[in-house]
Order: sequence, then structure tokens, then C-alpha cells
Amino acid sequence: MLRRDSHAAVPAREGDVKGFGSRSSARLLFAAAGAPVVVAAFLRGNYLLGLVCGAVYAVIAVAILWLLARSRIPAGGVSVMRAVFVVTFALPIGYALAFPASINPDVQSFVDNHRARAELADVLESAPVYRGLSVSPRPPKEVYITVHGSLGTRGEFEQLRSRLGEECPTLGECGLDWDVYLRDARETVSGLDDELFEDAKPAAAVDQSGR
Repeated sequence: MLRRDSHAAVPAREGDVKGFGSRSSARLLFAAAGAPVVVAAFLRGNYLLGLVCGAVYAVIAVAILWLLARSRIPAGGVSVMRAVFVVTFALPIGYALAFPASINPDVQSFVDNHRARAELADVLESAPVYRGLSVSPRPPKEVYITVHGSLGTRGEFEQLRSRLGEECPTLGECGLDWDVYLRDARETVSGLDDELFEDAKPAAAVDQSGR
């Protein structure tokens, strides 16, 4: 007598396929939403303190997103408690990274110094006549920035000074220090420039001495 096997293969249920598809879609959506966050974190860090800071900010953003992704449970849902914990943990960290000066006002001087140096670098790289000049912070902890090197004429110096006043607004928050030798006049312009920016903190007037 023939017998039928009751353990015949059962086709995959439609719900299982949809569950797999929904999980894949959720991952894609999470990645698509997370990518702008990482990019924004990098750009903010780079704007504040340069490329290294931007990279650190991006790594922190990836770590927070990874923790948020770990809030999923094996069944495919989301643990609300885990997600709330991660978000509660991430919000103050994100605010402190995005606006560090609001947490520690001393950080603002470092931010201004970086921005001012970046603005100065853009101006000095814009014309071959400024190739003899370079920029450096004034040690040890002063926020003044020194432009040192040499220029051909006083006219070039005045043109550069005028451009800095127009194109480097952050420089007014730091203060500008000159150490530039003028080859035509055979003299050096040195000292703190307290007249270029009206909002700059008081400093000694620019001093000119021959070399």
C-alpha cells in the first residue's frame, strides 16, 4: 500500500520574503539617512579646526550611528529603550561638537585662529607676488597671527593690507602681527596692526624700522 510522505517541502511563506525585503530596505534607508550626517559632521569639524578635526567628527558620527543601528532586535524590530538611550547620549555630544565655544568659551580663540589662518592663506595663494610671505600663529598662547617674509614694494604691502581688511573678517577677532621686509624701501614693517580692524582688541601701533 502506497503511503504519502507528510514531510514534503513547504514553500517559503510570503511573510518571510517580505520580512527579508523590509530588513534590507531598512538598512538602505538607514545608510542613506546616515551618510549626510557623517558628511555634515566632517564639514563642521573641518570648518572649525581643520581636516584632522573633520575626520575625528566623522568617526564619532559613524560610531553613534552604529550604536543606533544596534538598537534593532533579532526579530527585526527596534528596541525603543535602546534607541532612546542612544539618542539621549548622542544629542549633547553632537551639540558640544557642533558648538564647542558654547560649552567652553576658550575654544573660540582656537576656532578664530584657524579660520583667520585659512582666510589669510587664501589671499596669499591668490597672487604670485605674495609667494615670499607665510603665516604662523604667534606663540605661546596669544591669538595674534604673524605675516612674515618679504615684498617688493610698499604699494604691494598696502594692497595686501587692504585685501586682508576686506577678505579676512575673522582676522579682526585675532589680531594681525607684521614682520615683512620691503625690498624697495629697504625697511621692515613690524608690530601689531591695530588700525586694520576697528573691532580688534587694542594693541600697539605698527612700527617701522629699517634693516
